[in-house]
Parts: sequence; structure tokens; C-alpha cells
Amino acid sequence: MLKVLIVDDDNDLLEMVSLILQTHGMEVLSLNDHTDFFTALSNYKPDLVVLDIYLNDADGRELCRQLKKTEEFSGTPVLLYSAGHISPSSIEDCQANDFLQKPFNISVLLNRIHQQVPQPG
Repeated sequence: MLKVLIVDDDNDLLEMVSLILQTHGMEVLSLNDHTDFFTALSNYKPDLVVLDIYLNDADGRELCRQLKKTEEFSGTPVLLYSAGHISPSSIEDCQANDFLQKPFNISVLLNRIHQQVPQPG
């Protein structure tokens, strides 16, 4: 079962995305702020991280950059998303694997997740 860690300070979006991923057979851990992000990474060991860029007092790109610098998680795919205008270079600079502009279509999100972590079968 695919394990996904989602971090978003918008509780409604966090709940909706979590529920949809669960109904598509994924195990989901959701966080509504970044404070437990690295603890959750270490304990949960997700196959993929879905991360909002604009969190209350953090930038998802910086969290992604830190994640990619850690040996244990450098290979973990990170899908960033945001409603703001985000330059492609800032996504490349933080080494994110993919980016989605909000609002996004759920089928596009699911497709992008499966591109990053192909499912057997």
C-alpha cells in the first residue's frame, strides 16, 4: 500500500485530499502544519510527500530542500502544490519532483502521484 504524507495548513483541502487518496487505496498521514514534518518523515517513512508551498510560517520549498539533503529521504518523491504564482526555477531549486497549480483536478493529482511512485500490476 502506497504511504503518502500530506502537509497543508488548509484543513478543508487537507481532509478532502486525504479522503480521496484513502479511497484510492493509499495510506495517508496528514499534518496541518510543518512543526512535526521531520518527525513524521522518520516515523512514517512515506513513499511520497505532498506538500503545500505556502504554509502558515514555513515555505514548502524549503522543507523540500531540507528533505532532499537528508540521506534517508533524498530519494523520496515530493509533489508541491500552490495557488500562488510559482516560478519553475524555484521548484527545480528545491529539487521537488513535481508541481501542481491549485485548484487542481483530483484525477490529475492521482495521475501525478502514480507517475512518481508507479504501482505494481
